[in-house]
Amino acid sequence: MTDAFTTWLLLAGPLWAVFGLWALPRFAGSRKVKDETGLARLQVAGVVGGFALGPVGLGIFYLQPRWITRASLTVGLLLAVFISSQVLVRIEDPNLPSALWLILAGPLWSVIAAYFIPRRYREAEADDQNALTAAALGGFAIGPLIFGLLWQHTPKISRDWIIVLGSLGAWQIYTLFALHNADNLCVAAPYHITYLAQQTANGVVIGCIYSLMAVGLTLIYSVQGIVSFAHGQLYMVGGYFSFYFLLHGSNLLSELTGTEISINPLWGIPVAGIIVFLMGALFERAFLKPMHEGLIERVSEYAILITFGFGFVIEYTTLAIAGPFPQRTDRFIEIRRFTFPRTQITDQFTFGPINIIGDRAFAMVIGILLIFALLYFLQRSWTGRALRATSQDRQAAAVTGINPTNMNTLSFGLGSMLAAMSGAALIPIFAWVPWVGAEMVGRSYVIVVLGGLGSVPGALVGGIIVGIVEALGAGCHPDPSRGAAYKEAFALVIFALVLLLKPTGLFGREQT
Repeated sequence: MTDAFTTWLLLAGPLWAVFGLWALPRFAGSRKVKDETGLARLQVAGVVGGFALGPVGLGIFYLQPRWITRASLTVGLLLAVFISSQVLVRIEDPNLPSALWLILAGPLWSVIAAYFIPRRYREAEADDQNALTAAALGGFAIGPLIFGLLWQHTPKISRDWIIVLGSLGAWQIYTLFALHNADNLCVAAPYHITYLAQQTANGVVIGCIYSLMAVGLTLIYSVQGIVSFAHGQLYMVGGYFSFYFLLHGSNLLSELTGTEISINPLWGIPVAGIIVFLMGALFERAFLKPMHEGLIERVSEYAILITFGFGFVIEYTTLAIAGPFPQRTDRFIEIRRFTFPRTQITDQFTFGPINIIGDRAFAMVIGILLIFALLYFLQRSWTGRALRATSQDRQAAAVTGINPTNMNTLSFGLGSMLAAMSGAALIPIFAWVPWVGAEMVGRSYVIVVLGGLGSVPGALVGGIIVGIVEALGAGCHPDPSRGAAYKEAFALVIFALVLLLKPTGLFGREQT
């Protein structure tokens, strides 16, 4: 154990976090301070201040309770992660902290806490809304210490608790990974910050593109209450419509003018969107409308089978027409990549450069613009408000003069259109085959669940999170070739955790 590690344990770290959890609410928790700040936030401030700066952090929060804000707690968490990571990655023997972590925290304690703590809350007739999430994260981050707090006091668990415990658990995973993989590019100083920034930028770019498809799926669900199992095939066929429009449009213009003309793939995006919008609207009128009119007895099973069959027909019709051969359109822009320049921080440390592929950046901008255009449409236009009203209460919307049948058709058409435009935006980047939609639709389901069923902003945030997780998971895997093959597995891990800890997602509302 190094001197730096010993010094950190004396001046800050987990012992001071435990002391701060107990001491700060008692010494700084006068009735006035408790009323203004809240007991839960005082407890969180004690953990964060003690873990980051030890007695210095606790003294600051004791003398100035008004500084206990979400911003200061976030800064404290970042500081704690940075300081402790820099200390722990210098430990020569990586088995010591790993063994201590498994004894004092880890997955076993997470399971135990998740089993017992919610039952304790129900026995005490306390608010157990976030008890399962806090118990699982707390058991993983601080092990048996979570029992003493939650078991004895059963405090009301706010979002601050979830953020702190989740951040501590994520920091521990990163630190243990760094100890056992010192040569990995994600942790090897001084290049790891640049590499992590590069992977994060890649994840944000591809995540915004994922979000465009997921937004269409969540729009259909929010209005009609069904999950479209044809969404991946609509995404795929949108790319093919763009490809054939550009191909035949360029040939026709070349014949008319006598010179070779190439149409920019940007024009294929609205064309694909319009065609697939009509496809989706016609399908909804023909096959889903009877379901909403009460002509179908088992609605959920019917929706699954009919949308799955629609997707099956689309995929194999496309395969028969286009064949199994990969297709790709020309580039959106001639710029191969955008480069953020190298920055000299100190003599030993240089940040950058960060490179983003030009077509991916262009597709990301298109995705963001379309999502914000949809949000503007939903918030500002009468038709958009009618869609939102239908999603909240169909009967009340019908009383006010809104036709729910038309809203169903519009929602399915718009959702299909967004999937198609997402495909048209990605066909210049990826090789396109008739079964390309299967992989993407799996990610869309994960994003929709993560963001919250029926939440358009949640789909955007969820897509970015999934993109970052996939990029960091693949880039930080000890074997890069295997990491690329496991990209979908990382998204499925997020999917499982959300279902276990917060089934309503980040922005979802509970169904009544």
